[in-house]
Amino acid sequence: MEFSQIVPMVRPAVFCSLRRFFFFTSLALIAAIPAFAAPTWTQPTPQELAMTVDPAAPDAPAVYLFREEIVDDNLHFHRVYARIKILTEKGKEQFSDIEIPYEGGMSDIRAVEGRTIHADGTIVPFTGKPYSKELVKSGDVRWMAKVFSMPDVQVGSIVEYRYELQYDDNWYMPPHFYIQQSVFVHNAHYHFVPLDLARTMKILTGKDAFGRDTVANRLLYYPELPPGVKVRAGMDGYDLLVDDIPPIASEEFSPPLDSYAYQLIFYYSEAISGQDYWKEEGKAWSKEVDRFANPSDKIRQAVAGILAPVDTDDQKLRKIYAAVMTVENTRFTRERSASENTAEELRVKTAADIWEQKRGSDDEIAWLFISMARAAGFRAYAAATTERNKSLLNGGWLDWSQLEDEIAIVNVGGKDMYFDPGQRYCEFGKLHWMHTQLAAIRQTDNGTAEIITPAAVYQDNQTLRTADLALSADGALKGTVRISMGGAEALRWRQQVLSSDEQQAKKDFDAMLQARVPDGVVVKTTHFVGLTDYSSALMVVADVSGSLGTQTGKRVFLPATFFEARAQPLFAAGKRENPVDLHYPYVAQDKVDLTLAPGLTIESLPAAASVPMPPLALYKAAYSNASSTCHEERLIALGATLFKSSDYPQLRDFFQKAGTQDQQQLVLQRSAPETSTPAAQGKSE
Repeated sequence: MEFSQIVPMVRPAVFCSLRRFFFFTSLALIAAIPAFAAPTWTQPTPQELAMTVDPAAPDAPAVYLFREEIVDDNLHFHRVYARIKILTEKGKEQFSDIEIPYEGGMSDIRAVEGRTIHADGTIVPFTGKPYSKELVKSGDVRWMAKVFSMPDVQVGSIVEYRYELQYDDNWYMPPHFYIQQSVFVHNAHYHFVPLDLARTMKILTGKDAFGRDTVANRLLYYPELPPGVKVRAGMDGYDLLVDDIPPIASEEFSPPLDSYAYQLIFYYSEAISGQDYWKEEGKAWSKEVDRFANPSDKIRQAVAGILAPVDTDDQKLRKIYAAVMTVENTRFTRERSASENTAEELRVKTAADIWEQKRGSDDEIAWLFISMARAAGFRAYAAATTERNKSLLNGGWLDWSQLEDEIAIVNVGGKDMYFDPGQRYCEFGKLHWMHTQLAAIRQTDNGTAEIITPAAVYQDNQTLRTADLALSADGALKGTVRISMGGAEALRWRQQVLSSDEQQAKKDFDAMLQARVPDGVVVKTTHFVGLTDYSSALMVVADVSGSLGTQTGKRVFLPATFFEARAQPLFAAGKRENPVDLHYPYVAQDKVDLTLAPGLTIESLPAAASVPMPPLALYKAAYSNASSTCHEERLIALGATLFKSSDYPQLRDFFQKAGTQDQQQLVLQRSAPETSTPAAQGKSE
């Protein structure tokens, strides 16, 4: 079976997860942070109150009537004001609770106000108090959220609220304005007052992505805006007015949505041109990699103790990779704070420190692998990349910290091999799917270069699901399921166990299976085999019980496909706006044997089916019976993962046809139970 790969989507994109943008000055600016100057609200119009459907967005659950964000880096605040019309129950659910993220310790949310206006004009003010909850804690960074519930929200209400994010006087946080929201926006205003570096005579200093001291002497911005919309720059700062902004289409298997959204990114920088910036930052990054990964005597001694003189290049790399995989990866356990590391007298300056401490971050472990490979005589390089499930590299936004992950490249016999040692349990010579088919920057012998990381192939991700089942005459089902996984699925479950525990992983696996097998069937995972052995397939064993089939008279109807009986076909929507990212290519095969009890016979089986989508995908299903056993075989293979929206009709047609076949039934006949007939009594003469 052969598949061709389509060209990966390469487009300017932005990192959309929570990120700090900050600098501090050599002179502290002491300023009072005022609350909103005018505690007035917008009077709704009769048309807004009466609105039940928005002609500009007929299917919208809610719409922004107005949204405003004002940021002032001189006074250290970010204000948000929103007016939202609730049109459906879904909109009510979406906007009844407001959650505002912020970084604890350096910023806070204050001046929270709000009110709900019913369709009849009744006003219900917000009188509650927001509460704080922790979202993420990693090392010294703690992301929090202020959460509050709007009062008495109803379909037809207008929700109106405002708040202010206050940040420390010594920090500056130029804004990242997201112009597109989850629902249609009628009008929006964005305003930014940057620090006037020339007038204040202040020097903005901070740390770059490599921990170096930097000085920012200019303000830059990156606009991704609707056609015809311009940013206005004036003495009072920067202004942006927008009208009738469509929502970000929330569609299954989309690339990072914020990578395609309208947005405006401000940042302080010392960069003059994009070309020079990426060249100079690449040089600094490469220098830091080489410093950290320099094969010291300790690393050379460690490698000498791992390798044997007779080892081939492949054996050497496999041994080094296996050794690196034994180091605790804090991405999957817990990143320690600086104070904890100090208390334990731990330091992280070189790869030798990581090896000695047997603990490091994902990037540090990747650099450790590079160091050991170099010590073994290989030409080994680092590559900096984004995570495809979160972001794509935006070359127009001059910020190296977009490149949040490190992978390794080792030249073996003149050919580059790619490794992902920072992803615990990732297979030797493979990348986690989120690091495949996307723009990255790599080291070369002469500096750095932009590359597209290699795509995975479907042979890398194979799943075999087998079931040995027995059905009794009364419909009771017993049996065993065995699922063998390699590649992305095996990595997913191995890492899930690292982040939680094996018992929780069993529960989660049961839930995944339970949602797909037929009604009445109960699955219970008994054990995993090969959880910590990335060099072999991961095996999951589960017991099957419950009941199977629907009886109608003398017939019993069974789902012909056991593992996909209740799975919903992908891509139910008839239209598509976003490109499609199916994460990774794969081949999945099912083999199911169902032994029937006496009294049950096969009346009919579904016809075999083949659904091709040349040259990118294939689906096959076949059914047979021998003696008292029904046999099902199903195969689905996908050879590409990234599709343009124009390819969607063909892709949807493939999965819809496969899903229709998965819903076929086989029919059994039930024989009437044998009964004994009394012998006829003779008539006396």
